[in-house]
Amino acid sequence: MNRWQILLLVGFVPWLFVLTLCSSPMHAPFRDTSYLQDIPPKLHADEAVQWSLAKDSAAGVPYSDNQDKFHGPALAVAAKVVLAVRGLSFDDATQEDLQLVPFWFYLLICAAPLGLRGVSKPARFLAFTLLLLSSAGCYFGHYFIQEPLLVAGFVWGVLLWLQSAGGERPAWRALFSGAAFGLSLACKVTALAYLGIFLLTLLIFARETLSWRRVGWATLGAIVIWVSLQTVHFTDWEGMIAWGHQLWRSFAVASGNEDTLVLTNPGYWWTVGLWLAALVGIRLVRGGQRSAEDVPLALAVGCFLFHLALPYKTPWLLFLPVCLSLTMVWPVLAEGRVWTWAACFAGANLFVLASCNILQRHSATHSQLYQRLEEIAAVRTAWEKQYPGRPFYIAVEGGHYWPLPYYLRKYQVGYGEFAGAEKAAIRFLPALNRPEPKVPDYANYFIHLRSDDPYWMLVDASVVPK
Repeated sequence: MNRWQILLLVGFVPWLFVLTLCSSPMHAPFRDTSYLQDIPPKLHADEAVQWSLAKDSAAGVPYSDNQDKFHGPALAVAAKVVLAVRGLSFDDATQEDLQLVPFWFYLLICAAPLGLRGVSKPARFLAFTLLLLSSAGCYFGHYFIQEPLLVAGFVWGVLLWLQSAGGERPAWRALFSGAAFGLSLACKVTALAYLGIFLLTLLIFARETLSWRRVGWATLGAIVIWVSLQTVHFTDWEGMIAWGHQLWRSFAVASGNEDTLVLTNPGYWWTVGLWLAALVGIRLVRGGQRSAEDVPLALAVGCFLFHLALPYKTPWLLFLPVCLSLTMVWPVLAEGRVWTWAACFAGANLFVLASCNILQRHSATHSQLYQRLEEIAAVRTAWEKQYPGRPFYIAVEGGHYWPLPYYLRKYQVGYGEFAGAEKAAIRFLPALNRPEPKVPDYANYFIHLRSDDPYWMLVDASVVPK
């Protein structure tokens, strides 16, 4: 055992302590939540949308019927399987139950460094631990959204493809590589652009891996898994047509002509850009000829530049470049001289710790909503006692009301305009640029669903809890 290995063993426990302590505000999967006991969990609006789509799919509604503008059914299929194994229904699933589904896929991302070749065991294990405790410097790893599945599929697709070039019998690795890419394609049409960038990096850095045999096996694996998931196990063939519509619409969204989300968190984009630039700098200083080992770094940079060039920007778009760099780039660059190992390891830690302080929650659900749930339950109890036989229902006029459907899932709720909405026991009216409504026999309460989505909650005055 040399002195560097001894120093590594001595410093491992303090490093774990510091990383765990600092990862608490990162919303990491294994963060310390003891100080959050009085703060209830809050489901993100986009998570609630995915919950609703998955619930309908599990109930037999074809996924293609919901006209999802961005996502495929991969998360819905995975959630249906996981909840069924656990004996849970979608109505009974808590926030933790839902977030456990993508977390299994995030564990696959964390495990990717363990499969690297030509990398020392300490580097692989430290990369695994860094990813596991820091949630890749962000909070996407355990949110009930498509990104953990998409990124897990793509990271393992790249890893298995590169490994297929070095084996005597590479067919099964190429087959499973394609299957992993197929999972990504069934999550979001953006994966097709990533595949194009991946092919370009292979042509530049690893042309020797593009044999017809490997391409054939990978294509077979991708088509089988993609079509299977996209059609929800071959039961919804309209899902393939829906994917085509999403692909066509993605050009309008990405170009800024439709439903474009503009840049709201430039600090995180700068942080990721500087981190990737540092890795490129280390690679140039190390020197040497181009090889397949350069593919993950080139792919991460290519995906980052791709999204940087387009008007549509959310932090979630950077999850793939970040995970590629943390799973397959810095551990490979760290091999060799002591200074490169120290620079890569320190840089990876600095990056994830900086990200946790820069990355802002995307439209976080306000705690006011959760606090009102007990009041709503009390109103229903009073209503059923005072008006036996009369149905208790809630009316939501409109607006950006997510995640209300998840939190009100145990009640009869009507959305939009419908007959009888004005007689509901509880009414939600959008409050943005709208004065307090003066409705006779109703008590008014102001509530934020999210920071930019205020509502008036009107409660029948005859059953307002005293």
